[in-house]
Amino acid sequence: MKQKTPKLPTRKDLTVNQPKPQLDILMVSYNTAELTLRAIRSVYEQTTQTDFNLIVLDNDSQDDSANLIAAEFPEVTLIRSTTNTGFSGGNNIAAKQSNADYILLLNPDTVVLDHAIDHLYQFALSKPSKGIWGGITLNNDLSINSHNAWSRPTTLTLLFSALGLSKLFSGSCFFNKANYGCWKRDTELEVDMIQGCFLMSKRSLWEELGGLDETFFMYGEESDFCLKAINLGYQPVITPNARIIHHGGASEPTFSGKMIKLLKGKVELVNRHSTSWEKPLHRALLWLYVSNKWLTSTLLSTLKPAKKEQALEWSKVMQDQKAWLKGWAK
Repeated sequence: MKQKTPKLPTRKDLTVNQPKPQLDILMVSYNTAELTLRAIRSVYEQTTQTDFNLIVLDNDSQDDSANLIAAEFPEVTLIRSTTNTGFSGGNNIAAKQSNADYILLLNPDTVVLDHAIDHLYQFALSKPSKGIWGGITLNNDLSINSHNAWSRPTTLTLLFSALGLSKLFSGSCFFNKANYGCWKRDTELEVDMIQGCFLMSKRSLWEELGGLDETFFMYGEESDFCLKAINLGYQPVITPNARIIHHGGASEPTFSGKMIKLLKGKVELVNRHSTSWEKPLHRALLWLYVSNKWLTSTLLSTLKPAKKEQALEWSKVMQDQKAWLKGWAK
């Protein structure tokens, strides 16, 4: 049954002269100036019932991001990093500048829709024991982007992904449990892992876990955070009433570059959260996934020349297997 959109309080309902904001929004940008500015505009336009502070850490962007943000939004708490600290490091630095009881991780390649942050904050207040909350992500055409949440990696989910069954039967919660395939994103759902592009956490939990693990430079860190929270008795949960557009991968110029980082994150999760006997099997299944993608794209490129570039990208991923099979840990 579709959830009803909760009634939001107005500005008059907010406490006057609060000593600290209700919510700190953390945004880490890297060479995404135009997208970041659009994301910030949407935050201020759409977040009208929640008292918040927006903290943006710029990871040494070379596209004048920091200056453009400072010029258009002087009210933003802007941190200019002289090095690229990654997603984990950037958010951890930004979090040290915050003091609200709730923290929201928000990607710069997002657009906030229909008071999504207001709704997510009210949802968190209504379910305080969960500790971690998320919403629904949409593609630019407003179709559902199913990568807002995942189940923890298991032998079956990795096998079905490697064999292409999760994609072939994408609407199945058996073959595509990894992405909760049969969930239509119109109901609340308790999940294992929430994507870090739109993830709200209690500050107390953030501090208990020490923020994001900086071993993960980018990709996989929010999953690690959620799984560790579950081990402490918390339960990440999604509301359908908070929706944003998420472009994804905007700071990574190539498909192979993004995929190699994604695979590093997946392997690192396996190394940390799979059992000792599962670890070599799960790494092998990730290798099988890449191998099948490379082989399939190579065969398709012989029939369709337009697929040659995709085949070359998968070839690069395959060639770098020794690096990503180690995960993020050095």
